Amino acid sequence: MSFSTIFIISFLTGLTYFLRRFMGDCQLERPLVLGPVVGLVLGDFRTGLEVGASLELVFMGAQAIGGSVPSNVAIGSALGTAIAITSKTGLEGAMMVAVPVAVVASTFEMFAKTFCAFSVHLADKYAEKGDWKGISLMVHAGNAFHFLAYFIPTLLALYLGAQYVTDLMNAVPANIMSGIKAVGSLLPALGFGLLLNNLSTKEFMPYFFIGFAIAAYIPSFGVMGIAFLGTAYVALYAFRRLNQEEEA
Repeated sequence: MSFSTIFIISFLTGLTYFLRRFMGDCQLERPLVLGPVVGLVLGDFRTGLEVGASLELVFMGAQAIGGSVPSNVAIGSALGTAIAITSKTGLEGAMMVAVPVAVVASTFEMFAKTFCAFSVHLADKYAEKGDWKGISLMVHAGNAFHFLAYFIPTLLALYLGAQYVTDLMNAVPANIMSGIKAVGSLLPALGFGLLLNNLSTKEFMPYFFIGFAIAAYIPSFGVMGIAFLGTAYVALYAFRRLNQEEEA
């Protein structure tokens, strides 16, 4: 990859999280979105889409809840997709890179959150003085630091380590790659397990099994049909809760 391509991929990886802090949680850093974008930059949109969809199943349960720092999905997805395309190893190469990288890269976000903790204290001092420009400066400084926490590791990994990772994967014996592929097939189940760990309530679990039964025994219904049913239920649930709160 040329340096300009590496820079664009790294910039987009940082931008996905940067926009999240300005535009709400748009899920732009998810593999299903970032994978195809990286593939488009590298001229292989199809592989980017396939890798992104597969990694989305793996990282489905990785959600930042409160102040928690889960696996860094954006960096793992960007590097996994880029390596999969440039090394021609496909999904196996992406799995080999994305999962461990995402775990290690979570430390960079920890550093960014630590910096933001100091900037919040400075913002409090500016607030006591009524200095809104100082408060705004601290907010943007925290956002910029989060951007760099995504941009710099991705840039360095692609610039310094892409070729080494490619050579390593090319040197891995075929039977080991087959094992990685088999493990990769199991990882989506782990992703669903992590997701269900947060959703396993008596109120919602029956609907999970209803959706599973429809998908398993009525194939013609399709994923979109199940998605429409889920959306309709969420709307009904939200309206019902709203009415209960108004009556109370």
